Amino acid sequence: MSSEPRENGPPRPGSFSPERESGNRLPPPGQPVLRIRGVNHYFGSGDTRTQVLFDNNLEVMPGELVIMSGPSGSGKTTILTLIGGLRTLQEGEIEVWDADRGGYRTLQGVPEPELVQVRRLIGFIFQRHNLFDSLTAVQNIRMAQQLKERATDPGADARDVLTYLLLGEKDLAGKDQKSRFDYKPAQLSGGQRQRVAIARALINRPKLVLADEPTAALDANSGLAVVTLVQELARARPEADLMKLVRSAEEAGENGRLAEWQVPLLKRVVAEHGTTSLIVTHDARIMNLADRIVHMERGRIESNVVVAERLFVREGLRQSPAFAAVLPEEQEKLADSVLIGVHPGEDVRPDHLARSPGRVEVYEPGQFIVRQGEAVNEESKFYLIRRGTVEVLRDVDGAVQKLTELGAGRYFGEVAFLLDQPRNASVRTLTRVEVYTVSRTAFDRFQSVSRPFIERVLANFRAGDGSPRT
Repeated sequence: MSSEPRENGPPRPGSFSPERESGNRLPPPGQPVLRIRGVNHYFGSGDTRTQVLFDNNLEVMPGELVIMSGPSGSGKTTILTLIGGLRTLQEGEIEVWDADRGGYRTLQGVPEPELVQVRRLIGFIFQRHNLFDSLTAVQNIRMAQQLKERATDPGADARDVLTYLLLGEKDLAGKDQKSRFDYKPAQLSGGQRQRVAIARALINRPKLVLADEPTAALDANSGLAVVTLVQELARARPEADLMKLVRSAEEAGENGRLAEWQVPLLKRVVAEHGTTSLIVTHDARIMNLADRIVHMERGRIESNVVVAERLFVREGLRQSPAFAAVLPEEQEKLADSVLIGVHPGEDVRPDHLARSPGRVEVYEPGQFIVRQGEAVNEESKFYLIRRGTVEVLRDVDGAVQKLTELGAGRYFGEVAFLLDQPRNASVRTLTRVEVYTVSRTAFDRFQSVSRPFIERVLANFRAGDGSPRT
């Protein structure tokens, strides 16, 4: 058991202050911007009817950057078009938070006028740019602005976004160049058209962005500008962090770079934060920034990993000698086997527990998780504290001693497994506590890989005071 206290995990996505969001209301605490339940979908009819989506469930929280991955034909684009109201929802439920309404809009069985209202809540970035051929770059963006006119000078707003995306009068070096403001799509390259489409999708600072391979046609520098814009729309980044992206071409390599003049312009362009993005991509530049990675296979969401949760669990497990010597890929397998798809900064709800039974247990203050003298068997568990604080107690000749307190990210229960002996201390909750659990079977399977290392650890335990921890 580890004894050093630790912070209660990293800040969660969407943890910006609602008071700073100038009239934009968020869903109730702990509730998603987007909720998908039991979604099935079929193509064709009669004998040719084919099911392409199977019982998909997903929640996306405010301010998250969610990546959807999977092979071609796995259903990623289909599910995006259903969320955006571009296809009719056949089976299941999709709800999108409407800040102006202060409630959810459902997509099940609603008439076309209501679907139009849903579409106005969303910024769409398509693989095919879908620009109006007869309109210039600025005019294409102004068409979107007319759906939600807010800017005092919408034309300047459109030009600012295009300038940030390197289509204005400055190049990356800050030198003058011919702007593309008045160019029509036929006069633009594929990457330039894509940047105009991205600017059009983001100009109204939507609270939900749906994007299908948004950076596939972009060079490294343009791609980085787009990724940074999406990330800034989610939550404000310190200017010092953004300035780290201002670097030489040699330093940037294939990752791209920003110009110094882009940083203050980005801050001016993004006046509001809290945008949630669901992005279909294989671009590592975006994958590495994801808050959540959803993987689809054959029409099903096969995994739903909150990146911060994976890191939290993996780091916690690595503190234990039983897993410290396990190969990284084995550590990842074990960590992923207990994840529930909820950021460690968020409380788990009953529906989370029902969806992932046995992975997390919740205890109220004053409850015992383990008791001194309990025998370990196939039902026993190893614990990693997700949230809350426990105290470790030991009864010595009838006198109860408090050994230590443990908080989030600390673990207990491993030594009794390693020595196959009864628990030699009790663990009682001081607050409401959530713990990840690892079964005896899983524990034995993984620790057996590093048995030689563990034998040395046990030798140290036995050489100590003769009373290894819980």
